[in-house]
Amino acid sequence: MMMSMAKILPLIETLPHSDKFQLMQILLTQLAKEDGLSLQVPNSPTVNQGQRMASILQRMADRNALSDIVDPVAWQREIREDRSLPGRE
Repeated sequence: MMMSMAKILPLIETLPHSDKFQLMQILLTQLAKEDGLSLQVPNSPTVNQGQRMASILQRMADRNALSDIVDPVAWQREIREDRSLPGRE
């Protein structure tokens, strides 16, 4: 069974507000890097960022948040949207 973003978002909503905020910061930073941008997160050393992400992902794992995903590769293909690259058409 494939798990859509519609199923993942309610699971993320169960996280404490501070974890949701940190997760969004990390995801936005990663998306910016993929687009060739640089976002500066104040008072957030890169080393701690990885540790925070690992902690959030561990909490999600403890709750079996993504247990409905049978085939992760197929799930990723399903939810992934190709974006045009900046400066390219």
